[in-house]
Amino acid sequence: MSAGEAYSEEVRRLFREAPAAGRAAGAGWVAAEATEPLTGTRVRWHLRSEGGVITDARYQVRGCPHTVAAAALAAAALKGLPIGAAAIDFAAIAQRLRAPAAKRGRFFVIQDALHAALLLFDAPSA
Repeated sequence: MSAGEAYSEEVRRLFREAPAAGRAAGAGWVAAEATEPLTGTRVRWHLRSEGGVITDARYQVRGCPHTVAAAALAAAALKGLPIGAAAIDFAAIAQRLRAPAAKRGRFFVIQDALHAALLLFDAPSA
């Protein structure tokens, strides 16, 4: 970012606090990851459901403050959503966080990892 493009207070807070960040512990979780090698962005989602509804969402991010902040907002929005309708409006999140266009592509990594994790709910157990 250039000197004139400071992070918003919300981005700084979410990056600092990283609510729901971290690895999931215990049984009943599915997890999936996506990466973008050019920027080194890596996102891993850990999701738990009960009765077809997401009851908990955790994430691990290696990326810029905007990516961490977007994952935090997505994790909060996922709780309570039906697995089949668990869609996050990343364009709205990007606008809310005032993410520069050059960083918005990293949000696709968040979305790709989330999609991969959601597919695991339908996968047969091994």
